[in-house]
Amino acid sequence: MNFSFAGRHMEIGASLMTHAKEACVALAHKYKTDFIDVSIVMTKDGHLFYTDVTVKVRNGNSYYASDDADEPYVSFDATLRKIDSQIQKKKQHDIDAAKKHSAERVELDNSLLSEEDDSTPLIIAEILDDIPLLSVSDAAKHINDSRHIFVFENISNNAVNVVYRRDDGNIGWIDYTVKG
Repeated sequence: MNFSFAGRHMEIGASLMTHAKEACVALAHKYKTDFIDVSIVMTKDGHLFYTDVTVKVRNGNSYYASDDADEPYVSFDATLRKIDSQIQKKKQHDIDAAKKHSAERVELDNSLLSEEDDSTPLIIAEILDDIPLLSVSDAAKHINDSRHIFVFENISNNAVNVVYRRDDGNIGWIDYTVKG
């Protein structure tokens, strides 16, 4: 995480900088994401401290918030709560969109299946709206008990890749490159 903290009309102490960095790391951990860049600017104007925070996340999303208070810690914490709220709303939006798309799955016409063979599985098309840009190791972190396969755009070569849970318990990686 690239972390920058600047002060305007004030000096930023090591304690406040440590507090801010730890809070940002905790927020990224809370949402199981990687913050690529965190930029914090705190300005003192009279008795108020104004805090501006910009966060860029590995999946391409960016968040911005600002707040003010009589104390620098209070100003920063209030601003970070706004960032937290924005990330939470975006995550809920993504969950709702995924539920909507899973309800729109395209199923193979049952008339094409043999009436005698009820054991033939249905073929269901899954629609991917957003393929995240990740490294292979970051994509592998998305594999868990409920998700055995994960499709992503490989950050090193911009090709669509797949990681999956193998029968032997290891993680498999399919690196697909279109040959021109």
